[in-house]
Amino acid sequence: MIRWWILMLQLTELFVSSVVHLLYGFYIFSSAVAGDLAQAWSEGFFKPVVKEEVTRGTTTNADDLPPIVLVHGIFGFGKGRLGGLSYFAGAEKKDERVLVPDLGSLTSIYDRARELFYYLKGGHVDYGEEHSKGCGHSQFGRIYEQGHYPEWDEDHPLHFVGHSAGAQVVRVLQQMLADKPTNK
Repeated sequence: MIRWWILMLQLTELFVSSVVHLLYGFYIFSSAVAGDLAQAWSEGFFKPVVKEEVTRGTTTNADDLPPIVLVHGIFGFGKGRLGGLSYFAGAEKKDERVLVPDLGSLTSIYDRARELFYYLKGGHVDYGEEHSKGCGHSQFGRIYEQGHYPEWDEDHPLHFVGHSAGAQVVRVLQQMLADKPTNK
């Protein structure tokens, strides 16, 4: 009889703990979504005020600065995937030089690195024949008619910021470029 009560207490504790954690996770997620929706809604009605700062001394032309590429992690999404919602808290809305590619949310790091390359340079995403056969998917993916930064080379650098698994995507892309030229 005592063992039965202990088992019931343990199951009750497990159930209560699960419910609390699920509700807290839902609260965090819904707060973030509500914040993004409120920001998108307010931007639809009010034009943001841009304050210009006066600097003295050396001046830097914003056009001379390299673009920043924000690479999302697993379950992430790029600019425009979910309407006005932003994976990077609206960073891409603050500066036109901030690029946010929409890579596969649940695809492999390798596939996402290839997609990132073609997102930047343009062309038909080619995952490679051997890799595609080994992983059981199509050799070709999305077509980028025009790359978002086709002039990317040693003289025209980029800054990459990878969130979570996005960091591995950037690292694999760097290794691919060092090992051999990408099918472009």
